[in-house]
Amino acid sequence: MQDAGWSTTITAHEVFEEISIYTTRQTPLSKAEFRVVLLLYCQLAEAGGVYESLKNIMGIVTLKPYLLWPFQDLVRVRQQPRRVIGPNANATFRDLAETAQAIGMQGLASALSDAFRDDIRNGIYHADYVVWDDGLRLRRRNGGYATRLTFDEVSTAIAKGIGFFDIQKTYMSDAMRSFHPARTIIGRLSANFPAPWTVHADPERHSFSISGSSPGPVTSPEFQRQEAINGQLGGKVLSTFSSHTSEHKADFFAHMQALGFVPNEIILAEDRMNSLLTQIENDGLWDERFDKPEQRNLLILSPWGFRHLAQPADFDGLLDVPFIEIDVGTDTPESTEDMQL
Repeated sequence: MQDAGWSTTITAHEVFEEISIYTTRQTPLSKAEFRVVLLLYCQLAEAGGVYESLKNIMGIVTLKPYLLWPFQDLVRVRQQPRRVIGPNANATFRDLAETAQAIGMQGLASALSDAFRDDIRNGIYHADYVVWDDGLRLRRRNGGYATRLTFDEVSTAIAKGIGFFDIQKTYMSDAMRSFHPARTIIGRLSANFPAPWTVHADPERHSFSISGSSPGPVTSPEFQRQEAINGQLGGKVLSTFSSHTSEHKADFFAHMQALGFVPNEIILAEDRMNSLLTQIENDGLWDERFDKPEQRNLLILSPWGFRHLAQPADFDGLLDVPFIEIDVGTDTPESTEDMQL
C-alpha cells in the first residue's frame, strides 16, 4: 500500500510526456534542449519501478509468487559507509531479457535487450560525451574505444526507448481498465492459499485495489483447470507434446521462432501420450476458444489450454493478444529533423 505521491511510476509517466514534447516538435533543438532529451531518455531507461511489473508478470509463468522487490537479488550493499545500491538499467534489462528467454519468449528478450542503448546511458550519466556538429561523441575515457553516433542513430535509439515505454504503458493501462467494473477472481495472492479476491481499478479515485476476506482456502473448477494447465506448461509460455520425433515438426518450431517464441518440447512414449489425451478430455483442458480438435500433427499447450495444430499457420491465431509495432526508421525527414541542432 502506498500513499499518494510515492509511486515512482508517476515520474516515469511525466518524463514520457516531457520527452514526447521535444521529439515531436518540428523545429530544430538547441544544444541545451538536446541535452535535456538525452537526460530524459536515460530516466526512462532507469524507471525500474515500471519494469518491476514486467518481471513479476514473467514470474507468473514459472509459478513464482508476486515479489514486492523483484530485482532484490541484483541489489549490492556497501558496508563502509553502509549504502544500498540498486541495479542500473544495464543490469535490470539484462535480467529481464534473461527471464524472457528462460520462459520461451525470445522475441521479448530481443526487444528488452534492444530497448535502450547502454553506451548512450553510460556516456550521459558519467558526463563522458561531447555534442558536436557531426553527432554525439562518446569518449569512454575510463576504458574502451571512443565512438561517434550520428544524430540519426541517436534519434533511432530515442525512438526505440520511447516506443518501448509507450507500448508497455498501453498494455498496462488496458490491463488495469479491464478491472472496471470490479471483478472477483479466485487465485493466490503471493504464496498464500487460493481465495476469492476482488480487483478494482477506480477511474474516479485513480486507484487500483485488491481486497479479500476469505477465512480459508477456496477453489473453483476454473481455478483447478488453470492450475492443471500451468503445471503442464513447465515454466514456459508454450509447450508442445508428441510421441515421436519427426522432420515436419521443424516447420512448426521455425514458424513459432519467427514470431518470437521457443516452446518447451516434450516427447512422450505412446502410452503416456494416450494418458495425457485422456486427462485433457476428462479435465476439460482443451483450448475453449476453438472447436473440439481432431488429432493432428502437433499438440500444443498455451495458458488457454491444449490444441492440435494441423499446419504452422494455425499457431497465428493461438495468442489472443494485439500486436503493436513502432516505426523507428530514419529514412524520412520527420524522423531526423527532431534531432537537428
